[in-house]
Amino acid sequence: MIVAFDYMNREDFIAFIAQTLEDVIQLAEKKCGKNLGRKFAFQWLGASHPVVAEDVAEYIAARVYVDEEHIFPCVDIGVGDLLPDGTPLIVGSVAGYKPGPLQKNWTGRLGPFVHIVGQPLLNKMAGKESLWSPDKPFAYITPEVTGT
Repeated sequence: MIVAFDYMNREDFIAFIAQTLEDVIQLAEKKCGKNLGRKFAFQWLGASHPVVAEDVAEYIAARVYVDEEHIFPCVDIGVGDLLPDGTPLIVGSVAGYKPGPLQKNWTGRLGPFVHIVGQPLLNKMAGKESLWSPDKPFAYITPEVTGT
């Protein structure tokens, strides 16, 4: 059973996104065993989405938050790779479900964000070649599923 929670205004949702960004960096660090910088960039997976490095939480909210009663319920998000200068690249993908009230997602976590770690990042940190493009298939792990 999916339980809906109190409304979340846009300002609170942006703060929630900012915490999510920190959480996914920490998760990637845990899985890689290496520290990552807190200066990061973001890109939606799929053709023609730009890499953004400023106002990332606002950029994500523009796609995920419709209003207090309508938030896209399932968004994969996590560190996907490192840019050539070593900047962590956080990637995201919004699933095709219609927006609704804030609720727990299928992992048991409050909100729409399913934390992932990209295989390109894991490969790169292991010293393997990492060739991928945001408009091609993207492999990742979902390491911390808490249950429903």
